[in-house]
Amino acid sequence: MSSFLKNLLAKHKEKKYGKGHRLGDVPTLPVTASREPPTSSQIANSSKSEAARLAGEAALQRLQYSNRPAHPRPTTSASQPPKSEVEKAFALKDHYFGKKEIVDNVSLKPKTKINFTSSVFQPGEKYPIEEVEDKIEQNLIQNLEIEPILVSVTLLFTANYKNKEKLDKCVETMNKFVDNIINNPTEKKYRKIRLENPIFKEKVYSCKYADMVLKKSGFVAKTVKLDDDKEDDVFLFEGDDLEKLENLKSALAIGEAIVPELDRDVKVLKIQESSRMNDFSLSDDFFNLKIEELRKEQALRNEAVEKAGMLRTKAMRERDEQMELRRYNYSIIRIKFPDDFIFQAIFKSKEKFDVLYELVQNSISFDNIPFELIGHSLKKPNGNSNLMGLTLAELGLAPSALLYFKISDLIDPSIKSKIHFYLKPELLEQAQNF
Repeated sequence: MSSFLKNLLAKHKEKKYGKGHRLGDVPTLPVTASREPPTSSQIANSSKSEAARLAGEAALQRLQYSNRPAHPRPTTSASQPPKSEVEKAFALKDHYFGKKEIVDNVSLKPKTKINFTSSVFQPGEKYPIEEVEDKIEQNLIQNLEIEPILVSVTLLFTANYKNKEKLDKCVETMNKFVDNIINNPTEKKYRKIRLENPIFKEKVYSCKYADMVLKKSGFVAKTVKLDDDKEDDVFLFEGDDLEKLENLKSALAIGEAIVPELDRDVKVLKIQESSRMNDFSLSDDFFNLKIEELRKEQALRNEAVEKAGMLRTKAMRERDEQMELRRYNYSIIRIKFPDDFIFQAIFKSKEKFDVLYELVQNSISFDNIPFELIGHSLKKPNGNSNLMGLTLAELGLAPSALLYFKISDLIDPSIKSKIHFYLKPELLEQAQNF
Protein backbone atom coordinates (compact mmCIF):
# COMPACT_ATOMS: atom_id res chain seq x y z
CA MET A 1 0.00 0.00 0.00
CA SER A 2 1.38 3.44 -0.93
CA SER A 3 2.25 5.99 1.75
CA PHE A 4 -0.53 8.19 0.39
CA LEU A 5 -3.17 5.52 1.11
CA LYS A 6 -1.70 4.81 4.56
CA ASN A 7 -1.99 8.50 5.45
CA LEU A 8 -5.52 8.63 4.06
CA LEU A 9 -6.56 5.59 6.13
CA ALA A 10 -5.01 7.04 9.29
CA LYS A 11 -6.88 10.30 8.75
CA HIS A 12 -10.14 8.40 8.18
CA LYS A 13 -9.71 6.34 11.38
CA GLU A 14 -8.87 9.42 13.45
CA LYS A 15 -12.00 11.16 12.13
CA LYS A 16 -14.15 8.13 12.89
CA TYR A 17 -12.71 6.83 16.18
CA GLY A 18 -10.62 9.71 17.51
CA LYS A 19 -6.88 10.04 17.90
CA GLY A 20 -5.22 6.87 19.17
CA HIS A 21 -2.96 6.58 22.21
CA ARG A 22 -0.83 3.73 23.49
CA LEU A 23 -1.59 2.26 26.92
CA GLY A 24 0.52 3.90 29.58
CA ASP A 25 1.11 7.06 27.57
CA VAL A 26 1.29 10.17 29.72
CA PRO A 27 0.32 13.41 27.99
CA THR A 28 3.11 15.93 27.95
CA LEU A 29 3.23 19.59 27.06
CA PRO A 30 5.27 20.52 23.96
CA VAL A 31 8.72 21.86 24.72
CA THR A 32 9.92 24.83 22.69
CA ALA A 33 13.48 24.34 21.58
CA SER A 34 15.88 27.21 22.10
CA ARG A 35 17.26 28.91 19.01
CA GLU A 36 20.60 30.01 20.48
CA PRO A 37 23.46 29.98 17.96
CA PRO A 38 25.87 27.06 18.48
CA THR A 39 29.33 27.64 19.84
CA SER A 40 32.53 27.21 17.84
CA SER A 41 33.22 23.84 19.46
CA GLN A 42 29.70 22.63 18.66
CA ILE A 43 30.21 23.49 14.99
CA ALA A 44 33.60 21.76 14.90
CA ASN A 45 32.24 18.58 16.52
CA SER A 46 28.93 18.49 14.66
CA SER A 47 28.41 15.19 12.84
CA LYS A 48 26.40 17.04 10.16
CA SER A 49 29.27 19.48 9.58
CA GLU A 50 31.81 16.65 9.36
CA ALA A 51 29.60 14.72 6.93
CA ALA A 52 29.20 17.86 4.81
CA ARG A 53 32.97 18.36 4.80
CA LEU A 54 33.64 14.81 3.61
CA ALA A 55 30.87 14.98 0.99
CA GLY A 56 32.13 18.35 -0.22
CA GLU A 57 35.70 17.17 -0.63
CA ALA A 58 34.52 14.04 -2.46
CA ALA A 59 32.33 16.16 -4.76
CA LEU A 60 35.25 18.48 -5.57
CA GLN A 61 37.50 15.54 -6.49
CA ARG A 62 34.80 13.98 -8.66
CA LEU A 63 33.98 17.23 -10.46
CA GLN A 64 37.63 18.14 -11.02
CA TYR A 65 38.25 14.74 -12.61
CA SER A 66 35.14 14.91 -14.82
CA ASN A 67 36.03 18.44 -15.91
CA ARG A 68 39.35 17.47 -17.53
CA PRO A 69 39.09 18.03 -21.30
CA ALA A 70 39.94 15.08 -23.54
CA HIS A 71 41.79 17.44 -25.89
CA PRO A 72 43.17 20.76 -24.57
CA ARG A 73 41.59 23.75 -26.24
CA PRO A 74 44.03 26.12 -27.98
CA THR A 75 44.23 29.51 -26.37
CA THR A 76 44.03 32.67 -28.45
CA SER A 77 46.00 35.74 -27.59
CA ALA A 78 43.56 38.12 -29.21
CA SER A 79 40.58 38.75 -26.97
CA GLN A 80 37.35 40.31 -28.09
CA PRO A 81 36.63 43.78 -26.77
CA PRO A 82 33.94 43.79 -24.07
CA LYS A 83 30.45 44.74 -25.19
CA SER A 84 28.86 47.83 -23.74
CA GLU A 85 25.73 47.58 -21.60
CA VAL A 86 23.67 49.02 -24.46
CA GLU A 87 24.93 46.35 -26.87
CA LYS A 88 24.12 43.63 -24.35
CA ALA A 89 20.60 45.02 -23.90
CA PHE A 90 20.01 45.06 -27.66
CA ALA A 91 21.38 41.52 -27.95
CA LEU A 92 18.95 40.25 -25.31
CA LYS A 93 16.05 42.13 -26.91
CA ASP A 94 16.83 40.65 -30.34
CA HIS A 95 17.01 37.17 -28.87
CA TYR A 96 13.66 37.33 -27.11
CA PHE A 97 11.79 39.26 -29.80
CA GLY A 98 12.69 37.59 -33.05
CA LYS A 99 16.36 37.71 -33.97
CA LYS A 100 17.84 34.21 -34.06
CA GLU A 101 21.45 34.90 -33.16
CA ILE A 102 22.25 34.10 -29.54
CA VAL A 103 24.59 36.78 -28.28
CA ASP A 104 26.71 37.25 -25.18
CA ASN A 105 24.80 36.22 -22.03
CA VAL A 106 22.04 34.22 -23.74
CA SER A 107 22.58 30.50 -23.19
CA LEU A 108 22.86 27.65 -25.68
CA LYS A 109 22.03 25.19 -22.87
CA PRO A 110 18.76 23.22 -22.91
CA LYS A 111 15.90 25.34 -21.62
CA THR A 112 14.70 24.77 -18.08
CA LYS A 113 11.22 23.24 -18.29
CA ILE A 114 8.43 23.13 -15.74
CA ASN A 115 7.22 19.78 -14.41
CA PHE A 116 4.89 18.71 -11.65
CA THR A 117 4.85 15.82 -9.20
CA SER A 118 2.34 14.47 -6.67
CA SER A 119 2.09 12.61 -3.38
CA VAL A 120 0.66 9.60 -5.25
CA PHE A 121 3.63 9.31 -7.62
CA GLN A 122 6.81 7.31 -7.21
CA PRO A 123 10.00 9.24 -6.30
CA GLY A 124 11.34 11.03 -9.37
CA GLU A 125 8.06 10.69 -11.30
CA LYS A 126 7.02 14.01 -12.85
CA TYR A 127 5.03 15.34 -15.80
CA PRO A 128 4.26 18.64 -17.56
CA ILE A 129 1.14 20.48 -16.43
CA GLU A 130 -0.95 19.29 -19.39
CA GLU A 131 -0.39 15.63 -18.38
CA VAL A 132 -0.05 15.57 -14.60
CA GLU A 133 -3.75 15.80 -13.65
CA ASP A 134 -4.66 12.81 -15.84
CA LYS A 135 -1.72 10.87 -14.38
CA ILE A 136 -2.93 11.58 -10.83
CA GLU A 137 -6.43 10.32 -11.64
CA GLN A 138 -5.04 7.21 -13.35
CA ASN A 139 -2.90 6.45 -10.30
CA LEU A 140 -5.89 6.78 -7.96
CA ILE A 141 -8.05 4.55 -10.16
CA GLN A 142 -5.34 1.84 -10.02
CA ASN A 143 -5.65 1.88 -6.20
CA LEU A 144 -9.44 2.00 -6.17
CA GLU A 145 -10.04 -1.57 -5.01
CA ILE A 146 -7.76 -1.20 -1.97
CA GLU A 147 -10.02 1.40 -0.31
CA PRO A 148 -12.99 1.93 -2.68
CA ILE A 149 -14.87 4.60 -0.71
CA LEU A 150 -11.87 6.65 0.38
CA VAL A 151 -10.20 6.59 -3.03
CA SER A 152 -13.39 7.32 -4.99
CA VAL A 153 -14.09 10.33 -2.74
CA THR A 154 -10.50 11.50 -3.30
CA LEU A 155 -11.09 11.19 -7.04
CA LEU A 156 -14.26 13.29 -6.68
CA PHE A 157 -12.36 16.06 -4.88
CA THR A 158 -9.34 15.85 -7.20
CA ALA A 159 -11.31 16.08 -10.44
CA ASN A 160 -13.52 18.97 -9.27
CA TYR A 161 -11.34 21.07 -6.93
CA LYS A 162 -11.02 23.94 -9.42
CA ASN A 163 -14.75 24.63 -9.02
CA LYS A 164 -14.99 24.74 -5.23
CA GLU A 165 -18.55 26.08 -5.11
CA LYS A 166 -19.81 23.26 -7.31
CA LEU A 167 -17.88 20.64 -5.32
CA ASP A 168 -19.20 21.96 -2.00
CA LYS A 169 -22.79 21.74 -3.25
CA CYS A 170 -22.19 18.19 -4.47
CA VAL A 171 -20.84 17.08 -1.07
CA GLU A 172 -23.65 18.86 0.80
CA THR A 173 -26.36 17.29 -1.36
CA MET A 174 -24.79 13.84 -1.22
CA ASN A 175 -24.70 14.06 2.59
CA LYS A 176 -28.41 14.92 2.67
CA PHE A 177 -29.32 11.87 0.59
CA VAL A 178 -27.16 9.65 2.82
CA ASP A 179 -28.58 11.15 6.04
CA ASN A 180 -32.13 10.42 4.86
CA ILE A 181 -31.26 6.73 4.49
CA ILE A 182 -29.36 6.49 7.80
CA ASN A 183 -32.13 8.27 9.75
CA ASN A 184 -34.94 6.34 8.01
CA PRO A 185 -33.48 2.87 7.30
CA THR A 186 -36.86 1.22 6.74
CA GLU A 187 -38.28 3.86 4.40
CA LYS A 188 -37.82 2.59 0.84
CA LYS A 189 -38.50 5.96 -0.76
CA TYR A 190 -35.26 7.38 0.65
CA ARG A 191 -33.20 4.55 -0.79
CA LYS A 192 -33.97 5.59 -4.37
CA ILE A 193 -32.33 8.59 -6.02
CA ARG A 194 -33.81 9.40 -9.40
CA LEU A 195 -31.24 10.34 -12.02
CA GLU A 196 -33.72 12.87 -13.40
CA ASN A 197 -34.20 14.47 -9.99
CA PRO A 198 -33.33 18.12 -10.82
CA ILE A 199 -31.37 18.67 -7.59
CA PHE A 200 -29.41 15.44 -7.93
CA LYS A 201 -28.79 15.97 -11.64
CA GLU A 202 -27.54 19.54 -11.21
CA LYS A 203 -25.60 19.33 -7.95
CA VAL A 204 -24.32 15.75 -7.77
CA TYR A 205 -24.44 13.88 -11.07
CA SER A 206 -22.79 16.76 -12.95
CA CYS A 207 -19.59 16.29 -10.91
CA LYS A 208 -17.03 13.88 -12.32
CA TYR A 209 -16.75 10.61 -10.36
CA ALA A 210 -19.88 11.33 -8.23
CA ASP A 211 -21.55 8.22 -9.68
CA MET A 212 -18.46 6.16 -8.82
CA VAL A 213 -18.62 7.36 -5.19
CA LEU A 214 -22.24 6.21 -4.91
CA LYS A 215 -21.55 2.82 -6.51
CA LYS A 216 -18.57 2.15 -4.23
CA SER A 217 -20.74 3.08 -1.21
CA GLY A 218 -23.47 0.48 -1.84
CA PHE A 219 -25.69 2.13 -4.45
CA VAL A 220 -26.64 0.27 -7.63
CA ALA A 221 -27.70 1.88 -10.91
CA LYS A 222 -31.05 0.35 -11.93
CA THR A 223 -34.10 0.88 -14.04
CA VAL A 224 -37.25 0.46 -11.93
CA LYS A 225 -40.98 0.59 -12.56
CA LEU A 226 -42.95 3.39 -10.99
CA ASP A 227 -46.52 3.20 -9.71
CA ASP A 228 -47.88 4.22 -13.12
CA ASP A 229 -45.86 1.41 -14.79
CA LYS A 230 -43.42 3.89 -16.28
CA GLU A 231 -39.71 3.13 -16.01
CA ASP A 232 -37.18 5.36 -14.31
CA ASP A 233 -33.41 5.22 -13.90
CA VAL A 234 -32.33 5.41 -10.27
CA PHE A 235 -29.48 4.85 -7.84
CA LEU A 236 -30.81 2.30 -5.36
CA PHE A 237 -29.21 1.54 -2.00
CA GLU A 238 -29.63 -2.18 -1.41
CA GLY A 239 -29.10 -4.23 1.72
CA ASP A 240 -28.73 -3.20 5.35
CA ASP A 241 -25.01 -2.38 5.46
CA LEU A 242 -25.39 1.17 6.77
CA GLU A 243 -21.73 1.19 7.82
CA LYS A 244 -20.81 1.88 4.21
CA LEU A 245 -22.88 5.06 4.35
CA GLU A 246 -21.24 6.05 7.64
CA ASN A 247 -17.84 5.51 6.00
CA LEU A 248 -18.97 7.62 3.07
CA LYS A 249 -19.95 10.50 5.37
CA SER A 250 -16.59 10.25 7.13
CA ALA A 251 -14.72 10.20 3.82
CA LEU A 252 -16.63 13.24 2.56
CA ALA A 253 -15.82 15.08 5.80
CA ILE A 254 -12.05 14.61 5.41
CA GLY A 255 -11.95 14.60 1.62
CA GLU A 256 -9.29 16.64 -0.10
CA ALA A 257 -7.96 16.99 -3.60
CA ILE A 258 -4.62 15.64 -4.74
CA VAL A 259 -3.28 18.79 -6.36
CA PRO A 260 -0.21 18.79 -8.65
CA GLU A 261 2.91 20.01 -6.84
CA LEU A 262 5.57 22.03 -8.63
CA ASP A 263 8.75 19.98 -9.05
CA ARG A 264 11.51 22.15 -7.55
CA ASP A 265 14.08 20.43 -9.79
CA VAL A 266 16.74 21.12 -7.15
CA LYS A 267 20.29 21.14 -8.50
CA VAL A 268 23.70 21.78 -6.97
CA LEU A 269 26.23 23.31 -9.35
CA LYS A 270 29.97 23.80 -8.91
CA ILE A 271 31.26 27.08 -10.30
CA GLN A 272 34.01 26.84 -12.90
CA GLU A 273 36.24 29.61 -14.24
CA SER A 274 34.04 29.99 -17.31
CA SER A 275 30.74 29.81 -15.39
CA ARG A 276 28.20 32.56 -15.96
CA MET A 277 25.99 32.52 -12.91
CA ASN A 278 23.39 34.81 -14.50
CA ASP A 279 23.14 32.57 -17.55
CA PHE A 280 19.51 31.38 -17.43
CA SER A 281 17.76 29.58 -20.29
CA LEU A 282 14.01 29.54 -19.74
CA SER A 283 11.18 27.74 -21.54
CA ASP A 284 7.93 29.47 -22.51
CA ASP A 285 6.28 27.99 -19.38
CA PHE A 286 7.98 30.66 -17.28
CA PHE A 287 6.13 33.45 -19.05
CA ASN A 288 2.48 34.32 -18.65
CA LEU A 289 2.55 36.11 -22.02
CA LYS A 290 2.91 34.49 -25.43
CA ILE A 291 5.59 35.53 -27.94
CA GLU A 292 3.16 37.74 -29.86
CA GLU A 293 2.14 39.49 -26.65
CA LEU A 294 5.79 39.98 -25.71
CA ARG A 295 6.40 41.68 -29.06
CA LYS A 296 3.49 44.02 -28.45
CA GLU A 297 4.84 44.74 -25.00
CA GLN A 298 8.25 45.54 -26.50
CA ALA A 299 6.58 48.16 -28.67
CA LEU A 300 5.02 49.66 -25.56
CA ARG A 301 8.44 49.86 -23.95
CA ASN A 302 9.36 52.52 -26.43
CA GLU A 303 7.10 54.78 -24.42
CA ALA A 304 9.24 54.23 -21.32
CA VAL A 305 11.46 57.21 -22.12
CA GLU A 306 8.43 59.47 -22.45
CA LYS A 307 6.97 58.11 -19.22
CA ALA A 308 10.19 58.77 -17.37
CA GLY A 309 10.05 62.40 -18.41
CA MET A 310 6.45 63.00 -17.41
CA LEU A 311 4.67 63.24 -14.10
CA ARG A 312 2.81 60.02 -13.35
CA THR A 313 0.07 59.50 -10.82
CA LYS A 314 0.18 56.85 -8.10
CA ALA A 315 -2.59 54.95 -9.87
CA MET A 316 -0.53 54.84 -13.09
CA ARG A 317 2.51 53.52 -11.25
CA GLU A 318 0.45 50.87 -9.43
CA ARG A 319 -1.13 49.76 -12.70
CA ASP A 320 2.29 49.26 -14.29
CA GLU A 321 3.49 47.32 -11.24
CA GLN A 322 0.49 44.98 -11.40
CA MET A 323 1.10 44.35 -15.11
CA GLU A 324 4.69 43.41 -14.30
CA LEU A 325 3.61 41.01 -11.53
CA ARG A 326 1.25 39.15 -13.87
CA ARG A 327 3.92 38.70 -16.51
CA TYR A 328 5.65 35.62 -15.07
CA ASN A 329 4.37 32.22 -13.95
CA TYR A 330 7.54 30.78 -12.45
CA SER A 331 10.96 31.75 -11.21
CA ILE A 332 14.27 29.92 -11.17
CA ILE A 333 16.44 31.00 -8.25
CA ARG A 334 20.16 30.40 -7.76
CA ILE A 335 21.84 30.79 -4.37
CA LYS A 336 25.64 31.13 -4.44
CA PHE A 337 27.43 29.88 -1.34
CA PRO A 338 30.87 31.05 -0.17
CA ASP A 339 32.36 27.62 -1.04
CA ASP A 340 31.54 28.25 -4.75
CA PHE A 341 28.61 25.83 -4.89
CA ILE A 342 25.29 27.05 -6.29
CA PHE A 343 21.92 25.81 -5.06
CA GLN A 344 19.22 26.07 -7.77
CA ALA A 345 15.44 25.52 -7.49
CA ILE A 346 12.20 26.46 -9.27
CA PHE A 347 9.29 28.31 -7.65
CA LYS A 348 5.97 29.81 -8.64
CA SER A 349 6.35 33.56 -9.00
CA LYS A 350 3.42 34.03 -6.58
CA GLU A 351 5.10 31.99 -3.82
CA LYS A 352 6.30 33.90 -0.79
CA PHE A 353 9.92 34.67 -0.01
CA ASP A 354 9.36 32.59 3.15
CA VAL A 355 9.16 29.42 1.01
CA LEU A 356 12.53 30.13 -0.61
CA TYR A 357 14.15 30.91 2.75
CA GLU A 358 12.76 27.73 4.35
CA LEU A 359 13.98 25.55 1.47
CA VAL A 360 17.50 26.95 1.82
CA GLN A 361 17.31 26.52 5.61
CA ASN A 362 16.38 22.86 5.19
CA SER A 363 19.23 22.32 2.70
CA ILE A 364 22.20 23.56 4.74
CA SER A 365 24.25 21.27 6.95
CA PHE A 366 24.05 23.27 10.19
CA ASP A 367 21.21 24.39 12.45
CA ASN A 368 20.42 27.55 14.39
CA ILE A 369 22.80 29.84 12.51
CA PRO A 370 20.96 32.91 11.16
CA PHE A 371 21.69 33.81 7.56
CA GLU A 372 20.50 36.18 4.84
CA LEU A 373 19.92 35.92 1.11
CA ILE A 374 21.18 39.07 -0.53
CA GLY A 375 21.63 40.31 -4.08
CA HIS A 376 21.12 43.12 -6.56
CA SER A 377 17.95 41.45 -7.86
CA LEU A 378 16.02 42.22 -4.67
CA LYS A 379 13.81 45.28 -5.06
CA LYS A 380 13.63 45.72 -1.28
CA PRO A 381 17.03 44.79 0.17
CA ASN A 382 16.21 45.80 3.74
CA GLY A 383 17.02 42.53 5.52
CA ASN A 384 15.28 39.19 5.04
CA SER A 385 12.88 39.73 7.96
CA ASN A 386 11.25 42.55 5.98
CA LEU A 387 10.83 40.33 2.91
CA MET A 388 8.72 37.64 4.56
CA GLY A 389 5.16 37.66 3.25
CA LEU A 390 6.10 39.21 -0.11
CA THR A 391 5.99 37.19 -3.32
CA LEU A 392 9.02 36.48 -5.47
CA ALA A 393 7.47 38.56 -8.25
CA GLU A 394 6.96 41.52 -5.90
CA LEU A 395 10.63 41.32 -4.93
CA GLY A 396 11.82 41.31 -8.54
CA LEU A 397 12.98 37.67 -8.40
CA ALA A 398 10.98 36.47 -11.43
CA PRO A 399 11.53 34.91 -13.91
CA SER A 400 15.12 34.34 -12.65
CA ALA A 401 17.49 35.68 -10.05
CA LEU A 402 20.90 35.14 -8.49
CA LEU A 403 21.20 35.61 -4.73
CA TYR A 404 24.08 35.18 -2.31
CA PHE A 405 24.14 33.25 0.96
CA LYS A 406 25.53 35.29 3.84
CA ILE A 407 25.85 34.23 7.46
CA SER A 408 24.66 36.94 9.86
CA ASP A 409 27.26 39.45 11.01
CA LEU A 410 26.16 38.70 14.57
CA ILE A 411 27.83 35.28 14.40
CA ASP A 412 31.35 35.07 15.82
CA PRO A 413 34.02 34.87 13.04
CA SER A 414 35.55 31.84 14.77
CA ILE A 415 32.29 29.95 14.19
CA LYS A 416 32.19 30.95 10.53
CA SER A 417 35.75 29.72 10.02
CA LYS A 418 34.72 26.20 11.09
CA ILE A 419 32.26 25.91 8.19
CA HIS A 420 33.97 24.51 5.09
CA PHE A 421 30.94 23.30 3.14
CA TYR A 422 27.43 24.65 3.55
CA LEU A 423 25.00 22.27 1.85
CA LYS A 424 23.96 18.87 3.21
CA PRO A 425 26.06 15.84 2.16
CA GLU A 426 23.26 14.26 0.13
CA LEU A 427 23.02 17.43 -1.97
CA LEU A 428 26.77 17.76 -2.45
CA GLU A 429 26.88 14.16 -3.68
CA GLN A 430 24.61 15.21 -6.58
CA ALA A 431 26.72 18.25 -7.53
CA GLN A 432 27.52 18.78 -11.19
CA ASN A 433 29.84 21.16 -13.00
CA PHE A 434 28.30 24.44 -14.08
